[in-house]
Amino acid sequence: MLKNRLISFNYVTGLSKRQPRFFNIFLFSLFFLIFSPEKGSAGLLYADESEDKINRIIIEKDKLPIIDSISPSRANTVFRDYNSIVESNRKALSAGREPEIMFFQYKNTERFTFQGVAARSTMNQETLATLNQIENAQDDVKEKTFILPVVDGLFIAMDRGINSIEVLLQENYSHQTLTKNVIYYNIEGRDYIFLRSKRFTPTERAYFLDSALRLPLDNDSYWVSSEFGKRKNPFSGEMKNHNGIDLAAEEGTPVYAIKDGAVYAAIEKDVEFGNYLILSHDQGKMTSVYAHLSKIFVDRYQYVKKGDVIGLVGQTGKATGPHLHFEIRQGGKAEDPRNRLNIKE
Repeated sequence: MLKNRLISFNYVTGLSKRQPRFFNIFLFSLFFLIFSPEKGSAGLLYADESEDKINRIIIEKDKLPIIDSISPSRANTVFRDYNSIVESNRKALSAGREPEIMFFQYKNTERFTFQGVAARSTMNQETLATLNQIENAQDDVKEKTFILPVVDGLFIAMDRGINSIEVLLQENYSHQTLTKNVIYYNIEGRDYIFLRSKRFTPTERAYFLDSALRLPLDNDSYWVSSEFGKRKNPFSGEMKNHNGIDLAAEEGTPVYAIKDGAVYAAIEKDVEFGNYLILSHDQGKMTSVYAHLSKIFVDRYQYVKKGDVIGLVGQTGKATGPHLHFEIRQGGKAEDPRNRLNIKE
Protein backbone atom coordinates (compact mmCIF):
# COMPACT_ATOMS: atom_id res chain seq x y z
CA MET A 1 0.00 0.00 0.00
CA LEU A 2 1.27 3.48 -0.85
CA LYS A 3 2.28 5.43 2.22
CA ASN A 4 1.29 9.07 2.67
CA ARG A 5 4.77 10.42 3.27
CA LEU A 6 7.21 7.80 2.00
CA ILE A 7 7.62 5.57 -1.03
CA SER A 8 9.80 2.48 -0.74
CA PHE A 9 11.75 1.43 -3.85
CA ASN A 10 14.27 -1.27 -4.61
CA TYR A 11 17.06 0.39 -6.50
CA VAL A 12 20.58 0.32 -7.86
CA THR A 13 21.92 3.87 -8.10
CA GLY A 14 23.66 5.16 -11.18
CA LEU A 15 24.59 8.79 -11.53
CA SER A 16 26.90 10.38 -14.05
CA LYS A 17 29.08 13.02 -12.40
CA ARG A 18 30.57 14.38 -15.62
CA GLN A 19 30.46 18.13 -16.11
CA PRO A 20 28.12 19.13 -18.94
CA ARG A 21 29.95 19.76 -22.19
CA PHE A 22 28.09 23.07 -22.47
CA PHE A 23 28.87 24.08 -18.89
CA ASN A 24 30.87 27.16 -19.92
CA ILE A 25 27.87 28.63 -21.78
CA PHE A 26 25.87 29.35 -18.64
CA LEU A 27 26.32 30.13 -14.98
CA PHE A 28 24.74 26.87 -13.86
CA SER A 29 25.42 25.13 -10.54
CA LEU A 30 24.57 21.58 -9.52
CA PHE A 31 24.93 20.66 -5.87
CA PHE A 32 25.30 17.06 -4.72
CA LEU A 33 24.01 16.22 -1.29
CA ILE A 34 25.08 12.80 -0.05
CA PHE A 35 23.33 11.25 2.92
CA SER A 36 22.56 7.87 4.44
CA PRO A 37 18.77 7.47 4.61
CA GLU A 38 17.30 6.18 7.82
CA LYS A 39 14.29 3.94 7.90
CA GLY A 40 11.15 5.91 8.72
CA SER A 41 12.54 9.37 7.96
CA ALA A 42 9.71 11.38 6.43
CA GLY A 43 10.25 12.33 2.82
CA LEU A 44 13.45 10.29 2.34
CA LEU A 45 13.88 7.26 0.12
CA TYR A 46 15.23 4.05 1.52
CA ALA A 47 15.64 0.57 0.07
CA ASP A 48 15.20 -2.58 2.06
CA GLU A 49 16.83 -1.04 5.15
CA SER A 50 20.17 -0.88 3.29
CA GLU A 51 22.87 1.67 4.01
CA ASP A 52 23.35 2.69 0.36
CA LYS A 53 24.07 6.38 -0.10
CA ILE A 54 21.93 8.43 -2.47
CA ASN A 55 23.28 11.22 -4.65
CA ARG A 56 20.67 13.99 -4.93
CA ILE A 57 21.09 16.77 -7.46
CA ILE A 58 19.59 19.99 -6.13
CA ILE A 59 17.87 22.24 -8.69
CA GLU A 60 16.72 25.79 -7.92
CA LYS A 61 14.45 27.23 -10.62
CA ASP A 62 15.54 30.86 -10.20
CA LYS A 63 19.19 29.92 -10.85
CA LEU A 64 18.57 28.12 -14.14
CA PRO A 65 19.47 29.56 -17.58
CA ILE A 66 16.46 31.46 -18.95
CA ILE A 67 14.87 30.78 -22.33
CA ASP A 68 12.91 33.93 -23.23
CA SER A 69 11.17 32.41 -26.24
CA ILE A 70 10.62 28.96 -27.72
CA SER A 71 9.97 30.41 -31.15
CA PRO A 72 13.01 29.65 -33.35
CA SER A 73 15.04 32.57 -34.68
CA ARG A 74 18.68 33.40 -35.30
CA ALA A 75 18.69 35.82 -32.40
CA ASN A 76 17.28 33.24 -29.98
CA THR A 77 20.67 31.77 -29.10
CA VAL A 78 19.74 30.26 -25.72
CA PHE A 79 16.88 28.29 -27.25
CA ARG A 80 19.17 27.14 -30.09
CA ASP A 81 21.75 25.98 -27.54
CA TYR A 82 19.01 24.16 -25.60
CA ASN A 83 17.86 22.32 -28.74
CA SER A 84 21.47 21.43 -29.52
CA ILE A 85 21.94 19.88 -26.07
CA VAL A 86 18.71 17.88 -26.37
CA GLU A 87 19.74 16.53 -29.78
CA SER A 88 23.26 15.75 -28.57
CA ASN A 89 21.87 13.85 -25.59
CA ARG A 90 19.60 11.74 -27.79
CA LYS A 91 22.56 10.78 -29.98
CA ALA A 92 24.63 9.97 -26.89
CA LEU A 93 21.91 7.70 -25.48
CA SER A 94 21.51 5.94 -28.83
CA ALA A 95 25.25 5.27 -28.82
CA GLY A 96 25.18 3.96 -25.24
CA ARG A 97 26.88 7.02 -23.75
CA GLU A 98 25.82 9.06 -20.73
CA PRO A 99 23.85 12.27 -21.49
CA GLU A 100 24.63 15.72 -20.13
CA ILE A 101 22.68 16.95 -17.10
CA MET A 102 21.20 20.44 -17.46
CA PHE A 103 17.94 22.26 -16.84
CA PHE A 104 16.54 25.53 -18.18
CA GLN A 105 13.57 27.71 -17.28
CA TYR A 106 10.93 29.18 -19.58
CA LYS A 107 7.95 31.41 -18.74
CA ASN A 108 5.10 30.82 -21.16
CA THR A 109 4.32 34.45 -21.96
CA GLU A 110 3.84 33.34 -25.58
CA ARG A 111 0.65 31.60 -24.40
CA PHE A 112 1.33 28.20 -25.92
CA THR A 113 -0.81 25.24 -24.90
CA PHE A 114 0.88 22.50 -22.93
CA GLN A 115 1.13 20.42 -26.10
CA GLY A 116 2.65 23.44 -27.84
CA VAL A 117 5.36 23.82 -25.19
CA ALA A 118 6.18 20.12 -25.45
CA ALA A 119 6.34 20.26 -29.23
CA ARG A 120 8.58 23.36 -29.32
CA SER A 121 10.92 21.99 -26.68
CA THR A 122 10.90 18.55 -28.40
CA MET A 123 10.44 16.95 -24.96
CA ASN A 124 7.98 14.10 -24.43
CA GLN A 125 4.76 15.33 -22.84
CA GLU A 126 5.13 12.97 -19.87
CA THR A 127 8.61 14.38 -19.13
CA LEU A 128 7.37 17.97 -18.94
CA ALA A 129 4.17 16.97 -17.13
CA THR A 130 5.80 15.00 -14.33
CA LEU A 131 8.55 17.57 -13.81
CA ASN A 132 6.18 20.56 -13.78
CA GLN A 133 3.21 19.07 -11.90
CA ILE A 134 0.86 19.11 -14.90
CA GLU A 135 -2.13 16.88 -14.16
CA ASN A 136 -3.83 16.87 -17.54
CA ALA A 137 -2.79 17.62 -21.12
CA GLN A 138 -5.58 20.22 -21.30
CA ASP A 139 -4.40 22.23 -18.26
CA ASP A 140 -4.11 25.99 -18.76
CA VAL A 141 -0.37 26.77 -18.76
CA LYS A 142 -0.45 30.40 -19.94
CA GLU A 143 2.10 32.44 -17.95
CA LYS A 144 3.37 29.28 -16.24
CA THR A 145 7.12 29.04 -15.64
CA PHE A 146 8.37 25.65 -16.82
CA ILE A 147 11.54 23.81 -15.91
CA LEU A 148 12.85 22.31 -19.15
CA PRO A 149 15.12 19.25 -18.92
CA VAL A 150 17.40 18.01 -21.69
CA VAL A 151 16.71 14.27 -21.32
CA ASP A 152 13.34 12.49 -21.60
CA GLY A 153 11.97 10.34 -18.79
CA LEU A 154 9.59 10.31 -15.84
CA PHE A 155 10.01 12.42 -12.69
CA ILE A 156 8.25 10.58 -9.84
CA ALA A 157 7.68 12.56 -6.64
CA MET A 158 8.92 10.84 -3.49
CA ASP A 159 6.46 12.55 -1.14
CA ARG A 160 2.67 12.34 -1.30
CA GLY A 161 1.33 12.86 -4.82
CA ILE A 162 -0.48 16.17 -5.32
CA ASN A 163 -2.42 15.30 -8.46
CA SER A 164 -3.95 12.25 -10.08
CA ILE A 165 -1.09 11.41 -12.45
CA GLU A 166 1.47 11.63 -9.61
CA VAL A 167 -0.60 9.28 -7.45
CA LEU A 168 -1.05 6.83 -10.33
CA LEU A 169 2.68 6.76 -11.11
CA GLN A 170 3.55 6.25 -7.45
CA GLU A 171 1.13 3.34 -7.22
CA ASN A 172 2.56 1.78 -10.40
CA TYR A 173 6.25 2.14 -9.49
CA SER A 174 6.25 1.81 -5.69
CA HIS A 175 7.15 -1.90 -5.74
CA GLN A 176 9.23 -2.12 -8.89
CA THR A 177 12.97 -2.78 -8.94
CA LEU A 178 14.58 0.24 -10.55
CA THR A 179 17.62 0.22 -12.84
CA LYS A 180 21.02 1.88 -12.89
CA ASN A 181 19.52 4.75 -14.89
CA VAL A 182 17.79 6.12 -11.78
CA ILE A 183 18.81 9.65 -10.74
CA TYR A 184 17.62 11.45 -7.61
CA TYR A 185 16.76 15.16 -7.73
CA ASN A 186 15.64 17.75 -5.25
CA ILE A 187 13.76 20.33 -7.34
CA GLU A 188 12.47 23.45 -5.61
CA GLY A 189 12.66 21.61 -2.29
CA ARG A 190 10.82 18.49 -3.47
CA ASP A 191 12.46 15.08 -3.95
CA TYR A 192 12.03 13.18 -7.22
CA ILE A 193 13.26 9.96 -8.75
CA PHE A 194 14.09 10.37 -12.44
CA LEU A 195 13.58 7.29 -14.62
CA ARG A 196 15.47 8.06 -17.78
CA SER A 197 13.76 7.26 -21.10
CA LYS A 198 10.65 5.90 -19.35
CA ARG A 199 7.25 6.81 -20.81
CA PHE A 200 3.64 6.58 -19.68
CA THR A 201 1.99 3.20 -19.98
CA PRO A 202 -1.16 3.14 -22.14
CA THR A 203 -3.27 3.39 -18.97
CA GLU A 204 -1.26 6.33 -17.63
CA ARG A 205 -1.43 8.11 -20.99
CA ALA A 206 -5.21 7.62 -21.22
CA TYR A 207 -5.53 9.02 -17.71
CA PHE A 208 -3.36 12.03 -18.59
CA LEU A 209 -5.32 12.78 -21.77
CA ASP A 210 -8.77 12.33 -20.20
CA SER A 211 -10.16 15.79 -19.45
CA ALA A 212 -13.85 14.87 -19.28
CA LEU A 213 -15.80 15.36 -16.04
CA ARG A 214 -18.22 12.68 -14.88
CA LEU A 215 -21.73 13.38 -13.59
CA PRO A 216 -22.10 13.70 -9.79
CA LEU A 217 -25.10 11.31 -9.98
CA ASP A 218 -25.83 8.32 -12.19
CA ASN A 219 -27.55 9.44 -15.39
CA ASP A 220 -30.81 7.61 -14.69
CA SER A 221 -31.10 8.57 -11.01
CA TYR A 222 -32.08 12.28 -11.09
CA TRP A 223 -34.07 15.05 -12.71
CA VAL A 224 -33.21 18.76 -12.79
CA SER A 225 -35.40 20.58 -10.27
CA SER A 226 -33.71 24.00 -10.43
CA GLU A 227 -31.40 25.60 -12.97
CA PHE A 228 -28.36 27.84 -12.62
CA GLY A 229 -28.97 31.62 -12.52
CA LYS A 230 -31.62 33.98 -11.16
CA ARG A 231 -34.53 32.31 -9.40
CA LYS A 232 -37.09 32.93 -6.67
CA ASN A 233 -35.79 31.66 -3.34
CA PRO A 234 -38.24 28.94 -2.20
CA PHE A 235 -38.00 30.10 1.43
CA SER A 236 -37.84 33.92 1.24
CA GLY A 237 -39.56 34.49 -2.10
CA GLU A 238 -36.78 36.91 -3.13
CA MET A 239 -35.08 36.79 -6.52
CA LYS A 240 -31.51 35.64 -5.92
CA ASN A 241 -28.63 34.08 -7.82
CA HIS A 242 -28.65 30.29 -7.73
CA ASN A 243 -24.96 29.46 -8.14
CA GLY A 244 -25.49 25.81 -8.98
CA ILE A 245 -27.96 23.31 -10.30
CA ASP A 246 -30.34 21.16 -8.23
CA LEU A 247 -30.58 17.48 -9.11
CA ALA A 248 -33.60 15.86 -7.45
CA ALA A 249 -33.04 12.21 -6.52
CA GLU A 250 -34.09 9.66 -3.94
CA GLU A 251 -32.51 10.03 -0.54
CA GLY A 252 -29.48 7.76 -0.28
CA THR A 253 -28.55 7.99 -3.99
CA PRO A 254 -24.72 7.78 -4.36
CA VAL A 255 -22.90 11.05 -5.08
CA TYR A 256 -19.65 10.85 -7.10
CA ALA A 257 -16.56 13.05 -7.39
CA ILE A 258 -16.67 14.60 -10.86
CA LYS A 259 -12.85 14.78 -11.10
CA ASP A 260 -9.76 13.82 -9.15
CA GLY A 261 -9.03 16.22 -6.36
CA ALA A 262 -8.63 16.87 -2.65
CA VAL A 263 -11.39 17.44 -0.10
CA TYR A 264 -11.11 21.15 0.68
CA ALA A 265 -14.04 21.17 3.13
CA ALA A 266 -16.34 18.59 4.72
CA ILE A 267 -19.03 20.49 6.65
CA GLU A 268 -21.89 19.09 8.71
CA LYS A 269 -25.12 20.76 9.87
CA ASP A 270 -24.64 24.04 8.02
CA VAL A 271 -27.80 26.19 8.25
CA GLU A 272 -28.00 26.71 4.47
CA PHE A 273 -26.31 23.68 2.86
CA GLY A 274 -26.65 21.14 5.66
CA ASN A 275 -23.97 18.49 5.15
CA TYR A 276 -21.80 19.48 2.20
CA LEU A 277 -18.43 18.93 0.53
CA ILE A 278 -16.08 21.11 -1.47
CA LEU A 279 -13.50 19.39 -3.66
CA SER A 280 -10.46 21.22 -4.99
CA HIS A 281 -9.24 20.27 -8.47
CA ASP A 282 -6.24 21.27 -10.60
CA GLN A 283 -4.35 22.62 -7.57
CA GLY A 284 -7.22 24.94 -6.64
CA LYS A 285 -8.01 26.30 -10.10
CA MET A 286 -11.42 24.59 -10.01
CA THR A 287 -13.72 23.56 -7.18
CA SER A 288 -16.92 21.51 -7.04
CA VAL A 289 -19.62 21.72 -4.35
CA TYR A 290 -21.99 18.93 -3.23
CA ALA A 291 -24.69 20.08 -0.77
CA HIS A 292 -27.66 18.78 1.30
CA LEU A 293 -26.02 15.35 1.71
CA SER A 294 -27.48 12.77 4.09
CA LYS A 295 -24.06 11.12 4.54
CA ILE A 296 -20.46 12.19 3.95
CA PHE A 297 -17.92 9.43 3.27
CA VAL A 298 -14.67 11.42 2.99
CA ASP A 299 -12.57 13.55 5.30
CA ARG A 300 -10.99 16.95 4.86
CA TYR A 301 -7.68 16.84 2.92
CA GLN A 302 -8.41 13.33 1.66
CA TYR A 303 -7.47 12.72 -1.98
CA VAL A 304 -10.29 11.30 -4.11
CA LYS A 305 -10.45 10.01 -7.66
CA LYS A 306 -13.04 10.71 -10.32
CA GLY A 307 -15.98 8.38 -9.74
CA ASP A 308 -15.34 7.78 -6.04
CA VAL A 309 -18.54 7.77 -3.95
CA ILE A 310 -18.13 10.74 -1.61
CA GLY A 311 -21.60 10.92 -0.05
CA LEU A 312 -25.32 10.25 -0.39
CA VAL A 313 -28.17 12.51 -1.55
CA GLY A 314 -30.20 13.98 1.32
CA GLN A 315 -32.26 17.00 2.35
CA THR A 316 -30.16 18.54 5.11
CA GLY A 317 -30.04 22.31 5.61
CA LYS A 318 -32.57 24.43 3.73
CA ALA A 319 -34.06 21.90 1.33
CA THR A 320 -37.66 21.32 0.22
CA GLY A 321 -36.95 17.67 -0.64
CA PRO A 322 -34.11 15.23 -1.29
CA HIS A 323 -31.75 16.59 -3.94
CA LEU A 324 -28.12 17.40 -4.66
CA HIS A 325 -27.23 21.07 -4.97
CA PHE A 326 -24.16 20.99 -7.21
CA GLU A 327 -21.78 23.82 -8.16
CA ILE A 328 -18.68 24.24 -10.30
CA ARG A 329 -16.43 27.23 -9.66
CA GLN A 330 -13.57 28.18 -11.96
CA GLY A 331 -11.09 30.61 -10.47
CA GLY A 332 -13.59 31.24 -7.65
CA LYS A 333 -16.38 32.23 -10.03
CA ALA A 334 -19.53 30.10 -10.27
CA GLU A 335 -20.36 28.79 -13.74
CA ASP A 336 -23.31 26.84 -15.10
CA PRO A 337 -22.57 23.10 -14.63
CA ARG A 338 -24.44 22.43 -17.89
CA ASN A 339 -21.51 24.05 -19.70
CA ARG A 340 -19.14 21.39 -18.35
CA LEU A 341 -21.31 18.29 -17.83
CA ASN A 342 -23.54 16.24 -20.08
CA ILE A 343 -26.62 16.83 -17.93
CA LYS A 344 -29.78 15.38 -19.42
CA GLU A 345 -32.74 17.65 -20.08
